[in-house]
Amino acid sequence: MEIISKIAETDLPSIILRSRLAFVPILEERRAEIEKIQRKTFVYNDKRLTRNELDVYYPLNSTLTKNEKTPILVFVYGGGFNTGSRQLPEPFSMGYRALGSFYAHHGFITVIPDYRLVPEVTFPAASEDIRDAVNWIFANADIIGIPSIPAPDMDAIFIMGHSAGSVHTKVLTLYPPLSSTVHPRLKGVIWFGGSWSFDIEGSVFRTEVAPQQYFGSQVQQKEREPRALWNELSDEQIKNLPDILLVRAEREPDAVLISWEEMLPDIEKRRGEAPQAIICKGHNHASPNWALCSGQGEEWGEEVVKWMAARLN
Repeated sequence: MEIISKIAETDLPSIILRSRLAFVPILEERRAEIEKIQRKTFVYNDKRLTRNELDVYYPLNSTLTKNEKTPILVFVYGGGFNTGSRQLPEPFSMGYRALGSFYAHHGFITVIPDYRLVPEVTFPAASEDIRDAVNWIFANADIIGIPSIPAPDMDAIFIMGHSAGSVHTKVLTLYPPLSSTVHPRLKGVIWFGGSWSFDIEGSVFRTEVAPQQYFGSQVQQKEREPRALWNELSDEQIKNLPDILLVRAEREPDAVLISWEEMLPDIEKRRGEAPQAIICKGHNHASPNWALCSGQGEEWGEEVVKWMAARLN
C-alpha cells in the first residue's frame, strides 16, 4: 500500500496501470497460497461463441448458510464499458485470480463471469449477460458443486460489481425488464465505485468510452442510468429490492465521489434508512480489488465478508 499512497492522482488514466503494477510482484510471491483455491471454467451461454464463460472458485472450507450449504458471490469486474476480462493477460493474470481466491478462502463459492462489451453491444446487453450467468448458476447447482464442500445454496447468492460492473449490476437490480427475470431472489447486492448518474457538472469520469456509447443518446442515457431507474421504481418495488451495500475507495475520482453523495440520500429517502457503506481506506479507484490476497489493504474485503455472513442466517 505504500506505493499506492504515493500515487497522488485519482483520474483513471493516471492510476490504473500504476496501481496494478504495484501489486504484481506481491501477488506473484503469494501465488502458491492463492492457487490452493480450485478454479473451474464453465460456459454459461452456449448460444454465443465468445465472452460466454465464467470461472468458479471453490472454498477449502465453506461458510455455512442456514440450509447447511455454501453461499455464492458473483463478482462483476469493471473496465469502462469496453474493456475487462475474468482472466487478464500477463503480467496481470493474478488480479482476479486473487480476488476469487480471497472470497473463496472466506467460505464463499466465488463466480466471475465475462460479459459483452462496447462496441459489440449497447444497453442493456451487459446486464443481460450477468443475468444469464446468475440464472445459469441457479439452474446448474449439481454441475458447479464439488464433493469436498457442501452444495451451493441458491437462496444465498450475492452480486458485487465494481466500476462499470457496478453500473451493470445496478441496472440488473433496478431495471424491471431484467430484475424480474433473475430466477433466484438475490440475497444482497454490493455496488462498488460505480456511477449513479453521469452528467455531473464540473466533473468528468474519464474513460475511453463515453457512457452514451453504451446507454444510447443523451436522452436515452438520462432515462437508463441507475439514478433514473431508481426514481422510476414504485415504493413497493423499492421495498422488495435485495439488501444493498455501498463500497468506494477513499480516493475516488471526483465524479464517483459526487455520484456517491447523490446515491446515499436517494437510497435513504426511499428505503427509510441510510444504506450500509464501506470506505476502502488508503485506496484509489483501481487498487482495492488488487489488494485482496496481498496482505496489504484487504480490510475492506473482510468487511464485505462480514456483511454477507450476517445475512446467511
